[in-house]
Amino acid sequence: MAGNSAQRRTERLLNLVVYLLDSPRGVNRAAIRSSIEDYRVSPSNEAFERMFERDKRDLRDLGIPLLTVENPSGAGDNASYSIDQSQYELPEIVLTPQERAVLVVAARAWEQGCLHSAAAQGLRKLGVATTSQSLPPVATNIGANDATFEAVYQAVHDRRPISFAYRNSGAATAASRQVDPYVLVSHKGAWYVIGKDAQRDDTRVFRLSRIMGSVEFAGEAGSAQTPPVTLGQMDISALIEPEQDLVSAVLRVRAGAGNAIRRIAHTVSHVDENWDRISVHEVDFDRFVSQVCGFGPDVVLEEPADMREAVIEALTTAAKAHR
Repeated sequence: MAGNSAQRRTERLLNLVVYLLDSPRGVNRAAIRSSIEDYRVSPSNEAFERMFERDKRDLRDLGIPLLTVENPSGAGDNASYSIDQSQYELPEIVLTPQERAVLVVAARAWEQGCLHSAAAQGLRKLGVATTSQSLPPVATNIGANDATFEAVYQAVHDRRPISFAYRNSGAATAASRQVDPYVLVSHKGAWYVIGKDAQRDDTRVFRLSRIMGSVEFAGEAGSAQTPPVTLGQMDISALIEPEQDLVSAVLRVRAGAGNAIRRIAHTVSHVDENWDRISVHEVDFDRFVSQVCGFGPDVVLEEPADMREAVIEALTTAAKAHR
């Protein structure tokens, strides 16, 4: 019974807070009593008054800025109550580049724990995985191998030129590139480095997952060129969209499983009582690989072959890490 009483009290306080927040002009006792169930069913005015006075003290003890405006006539029953939203709301979370870098490490750790979507969503809520605001030297998300990411991050931090072999979207082979890196950003689940391409003498975007082999430093710290405009003035999305690696895929999905994949299915066909075959169109290669891995044995990727190999490699790496 004590547990039920405590739960009802918590629910009543929460309902009172929500009601007052929704009434910024203030409401009187009569309106509060008629709107909150526990107050409405109280056996007498005296019982309501005792409960309401106790709840007001509890809210203030919790640090909730409850305001009371007395009626000018002095009639206490007509006093109005509200919550000062400016004091109640949390201040904006502002992270330094160093704090964002710490979140990079956390996000990559979550990826290994198959929490790709949850981690990315949490980081977006913190405002550290966005392409719509001015960007620091790194914006966090997940999806790059450790060696490539660390080398590019260090190069951005130290303003140091880098060289690497890069495979363009749809290309069968990689070509050598030298880049003065401006910023390392994430977009829709993938890492990109934006910088000046020495061969093209212009700003270009390079997806880290298309870098073949290692990233080499091609100059001293501080020798890379600075961006021609501030990062906030760059149209990041317009630069990145053409670099997205969108593919179609065919999967076997266990009956009753893989709802997230079923929602984006282009076609669904019945294989047997245990399996369905699903095709999807224009999914991001790296992000979809992570999504498929998250379903474990309930989803088997059949085509394309290079994506299937990436899934097998990722699951094998995870299995080794958890041993």
